[in-house]
Amino acid sequence: MKTIVLNTLEEGCDSEQISTLIKGDDMEIINTSDMKIAHCMGCNLCWLKMPGICAIKDDYEGIIKKLVDAENLWLVSDTRFGFVDWRGKRVMDRIVPMLNMYVEFRDGLERHELRYHPLNFGLLYKGKADQEFLEEWSQRVASNLAGQSLGVYHIRKEGKPCM
Repeated sequence: MKTIVLNTLEEGCDSEQISTLIKGDDMEIINTSDMKIAHCMGCNLCWLKMPGICAIKDDYEGIIKKLVDAENLWLVSDTRFGFVDWRGKRVMDRIVPMLNMYVEFRDGLERHELRYHPLNFGLLYKGKADQEFLEEWSQRVASNLAGQSLGVYHIRKEGKPCM
């Protein structure tokens, strides 16, 4: 089962620490802090003109190609105002090419059709946040991707989760 971990932290949780928190045989940790990743501009070209391909040409192109082959996605993010910070939000907003512009009813809600396959989602976060709110958000992200939530875990400074 291929797992992609997007580590958006500038410091405080290295790949070795993440590997101890997330178990998996086939796991790739991508540290995005040094990558050039623009914010989604909402142009919808990934749906309308170039299906599945983002119009923004930056370091995220390689990430989206890896997500196509993955079954699990973990986001490692700091928090601001009780939610994932701008780095975490930026990489999640750019996942739109994985979806199709058409909607369907799934789990009693309207969801975008998948372009590829279901993707499970989990979150490791650092900082102050409402755990219950982040768990609900993780469930919704997983549902949008037709996958399951892998859980939400808080990272202490020494890199151990608070369970």
